[in-house]
Amino acid sequence: MKLLCLTPRLPFPPDRGDRLRAFNIIRRLGSEHELHLLSFIASDEERRHADALAPYCRSVQMVPLGPRRSAATVALNAWRRLPLQALYYRSAAMQRLVDDTLRRQRFDAAYIHLFRMAPYLSQQSGLYRIVDLTDVISSELARSMAFRGAASRLVYQVERPRIARYEREVAQRYEEVWLVSEHDRQLLAAQCPGANIRVVSNGVDFEAFYPTGQLAEPNSLLFTGHMRVFHNIDAATFLAQEILPLVRQELPDCTLTLAGADPGPEVRALASEPGVTVAGFVPDLNAALNHAAVFVAPLRFAAGVQNKVLEAMAAGRPVVTTSIVNQGLAAQPGRDLLIADDAATMASQIIGLLQNAEERERTGAAGREFAIRRFSWDVVGERLREIAQTVHPGLPPARSDEELERR
Repeated sequence: MKLLCLTPRLPFPPDRGDRLRAFNIIRRLGSEHELHLLSFIASDEERRHADALAPYCRSVQMVPLGPRRSAATVALNAWRRLPLQALYYRSAAMQRLVDDTLRRQRFDAAYIHLFRMAPYLSQQSGLYRIVDLTDVISSELARSMAFRGAASRLVYQVERPRIARYEREVAQRYEEVWLVSEHDRQLLAAQCPGANIRVVSNGVDFEAFYPTGQLAEPNSLLFTGHMRVFHNIDAATFLAQEILPLVRQELPDCTLTLAGADPGPEVRALASEPGVTVAGFVPDLNAALNHAAVFVAPLRFAAGVQNKVLEAMAAGRPVVTTSIVNQGLAAQPGRDLLIADDAATMASQIIGLLQNAEERERTGAAGREFAIRRFSWDVVGERLREIAQTVHPGLPPARSDEELERR
């Protein structure tokens, strides 16, 4: 099967949630089908990463997207009904590339990563278009409003209804939509009767994330995530300023490491809090996970499946998180992970784990088993195969992770 793929960011390196998902899906699709990738890049430096995608993509074509030009595009087109982030990625150069590619070649289907790329194929007929929304972003934005500053709230009071409307339009007009969680699927399906909405969840790389057997640092906590993402900034601040002080009342030597690329001023300032280290980018995340006694993900608003939590579970770390995060996971609270939605309860859960090595071991092992059972990329690969059968019947069985590694 011949597939056209559109991504707003080059899906390499897979160093943040959206790139991680796009890379792994492209890896699965490209290992069995002829895949042609069209992607935006933020700078010419990113062109060197195209070689890493060569094993999976027959061709990789890139279009530069500068922030100044994109901001001007948003300003000039803000009157349109499209979400502002779709306008940000509006590019005549990309539209020409898409149109020229479709004129020169015939494709069986298209994989469109995130709704901001959907407008480039809005006028195409005869092409099976799969839009990977990943999450129902409008729902996350609604939950986040209470935690935003006045200026940010003003912007998203305009943006959120646009996104909600466009999510519905995409679900109704395109041949297929993917979301990572059943919770989000039900949310969107209730608004779009008859739409073809599928759950294609994230997976985790169990060769990259696993228990090493090393002894964890006593009374150590870890939170990871891309530190420019608003829900991660809020979670890091909540953890460092409200939860950790309660834990340290009982365990004064408790420490917290905040690990993740690109920490801004708000996150860097948390290093002044007692017991807090802002590590920034960590080259060996599995080692950092195994070094921590407990992984804490106190996200107060989020959507879909959080990769950071899956990676911690795969590494065998006991996880304390919120019910919002578990909506996407559907893990068993008290067995696979611990759930708390306020600072006092979360601190109590953390203290209980730090003081009980046997409970840490049990929860970590149960979480890893859950992640293997529900979030293997092999399982996701099988689901991709089922969907591909609707486009091109008669394809052979999907390859496993082990087979892909031998390529």
